[in-house]
Amino acid sequence: MIKTLALLLVNFMVNAQTDPRLYDIIESVSAERIQKDITTLANFGTRHTLSDTISKTRGIGAARRWIKSEFEKTAASCNSCLNVFYQKNLIKKGDNDRITKDVWVVNVVAVQKGTKHPNRYIIMSGDIDSRVSDPNNFTSDSPGANDNASGMAGTLVSCQNNNETLYL
Repeated sequence: MIKTLALLLVNFMVNAQTDPRLYDIIESVSAERIQKDITTLANFGTRHTLSDTISKTRGIGAARRWIKSEFEKTAASCNSCLNVFYQKNLIKKGDNDRITKDVWVVNVVAVQKGTKHPNRYIIMSGDIDSRVSDPNNFTSDSPGANDNASGMAGTLVSCQNNNETLYL
């Protein structure tokens, strides 16, 4: 069993490192685009889970609508190769110390279904929220460039660069 796992791991590592398509994807990543996306997410002021969901320019609601629109632009550029949607759960006040009022926790998800292997999928999403040191302060600015605007920017650029290159 251990020999089989070792052989599979070696095979995976060799093939992953020699597939030239991976290098093409890496080369196509734009540092400027990642920085622009980080700045856009930080400029929503706060993305605290309990922050504003109605404003078009501030809070978690504005951020997730912008992320969804970015995924949808990518889907439009690849002939609807992505299924983009919100996944949400209602968290009740008091479920934990951070939840001081009932709140919908909403994730933005993009799913790319395989064409060669239709039972395989690439699922893209990321951590959207940010907060200040006080976990219950949902009004103060918490731009969260490193928590986790950079991760979400990486997800967006990965989605944009991978939409034409279906490995599935």
